Amino acid sequence: MNRKQFSFSNLVMFVIIVLALVACNDSRVYDKYQSLSIDGWGRTDTVTFNVPRQEEGIYNMDLGMRVFQNYPYKSITLIVERTVIRTQHKKQTSQSYQDTVVCNVIDNEGRLVGKRGITTSAIEQRIGIFPLQRNDSLKVSVYHIMSKELLPGISDIGIQILKRK
Repeated sequence: MNRKQFSFSNLVMFVIIVLALVACNDSRVYDKYQSLSIDGWGRTDTVTFNVPRQEEGIYNMDLGMRVFQNYPYKSITLIVERTVIRTQHKKQTSQSYQDTVVCNVIDNEGRLVGKRGITTSAIEQRIGIFPLQRNDSLKVSVYHIMSKELLPGISDIGIQILKRK
């Protein structure tokens, strides 16, 4: 009986350790959303994210949006500007990159795409894969280039940056 209890407690401890190791394998280094005006997203309104310094490596950047059913178009066209700020020997230099991103928002049946929540749908799209050197930081700016001046139906814009293994 004592041996069975010892074996069972060892098994439980082993499972806990394995779960802890698996749970700590999150490669996200930045994950943030910013809310937009309830009146709509203005064409001149830029959402900006300041990503702190990172380790050297290869990174993925994903764009996230939370969208209401009242969004008036099937897709949205966005400009995502990524500025890499390099700090070496107390001197900063920067290099900017710009991506035009078209995200599908509503499918052919008129339903929101993405992960559905109670009132919104969460849409994620890969923006790019890029290298960073040690101590590089990022400034990411997102704005829409749709024809409508005030764009209703988008509640939040987010950026997620993941370090590749």
